[in-house]
Amino acid sequence: MSNPQSITKAIDRNSLDLVDSIFRLSWLLPRALYKNKLTILMYHGVLRQALSVPDYCFITESDFREQMEYLAKNCRVVALPEALHELKSGTIDYPTVSITFDDGYQNVFDVAFPVLREFHFPATVFVNTSFVGTPNTIWFCRLIQAISNTLRPTLEWRDFKFDLSTAYAKAVTSKRLQSHLKKLEHCDLLDQLEAIINQLNVDNGFLDSSMDFRILDQEAITAMINSGLIQFGAHTASHSILTRIPLEAARDEIEKSVQSISDLTGQPCRLFAYPNGGPTDYDYKILTILKDFGIVAAVTTIQGPNTAHTPMLELRRYGVHPRLTKTAFRCKVHHLLSSSNA
Repeated sequence: MSNPQSITKAIDRNSLDLVDSIFRLSWLLPRALYKNKLTILMYHGVLRQALSVPDYCFITESDFREQMEYLAKNCRVVALPEALHELKSGTIDYPTVSITFDDGYQNVFDVAFPVLREFHFPATVFVNTSFVGTPNTIWFCRLIQAISNTLRPTLEWRDFKFDLSTAYAKAVTSKRLQSHLKKLEHCDLLDQLEAIINQLNVDNGFLDSSMDFRILDQEAITAMINSGLIQFGAHTASHSILTRIPLEAARDEIEKSVQSISDLTGQPCRLFAYPNGGPTDYDYKILTILKDFGIVAAVTTIQGPNTAHTPMLELRRYGVHPRLTKTAFRCKVHHLLSSSNA
């Protein structure tokens, strides 16, 4: 093929199932498409049953297993540090994938880890450390639970009115509210979240009781470390978007999470994932802070293949979500889709 790079441009999703039904996708992939390129997949939570109100961050065990089966047949799955070493040394000559999980949910241990262990797949888990071993969880998980369990048919917030009459309407509302709230400074975000929860008339105590959203505890972290398959990285203490808080607060979020990961694992913390992870969610000041605390590699949510020229503190990842089709998953693995994770 004269220009293999052209394949990496976005493909009309309506044609993907037809392509995959005619040929196995891997037959179509030229060697140049994956030569010295690394795929990093981004997962969050893996649940035995789907949420009643779907969310981007939570897929089912059956979907996860199916994806791992595809990787086992068609790719090398390599721990992130080792994969980055291969990338820099120019020795990747086969579809190579690193698996990552953001936030550090208990279901990564309870549901995803047994599947990873079955396939002997390594992975990296990035943890919001202030929630470890507590009943508390990340702000958007509280929002999802409140929306899922409210009996109110509508919600009014600021100049917006949101429909809550069906599960689908609730999912749309959850997505829209998360988008609006992420634009706020973190303290304001938390204040607005509490106001929304109060209006939805859902008990705050109930919001911290669901195991679907619980963060890992020390026992689970130790078990995964002892398996030799799982490594851990920092994801801030509270999941604050680092450019939405004062610089000293960002430094504190990073320092606390890096130190906590070292304490929890007994190993130096060298890996980091940016909360939200888009191009505006970190800057050169944040990169400097990461270097100050010994971080050697950091992952974003910007899609695309990683090459030897990708900055080690701005690594690309492909997000995996509940609506991702089998074919779209394979296209991400092999760099055939380049659209946003949003």
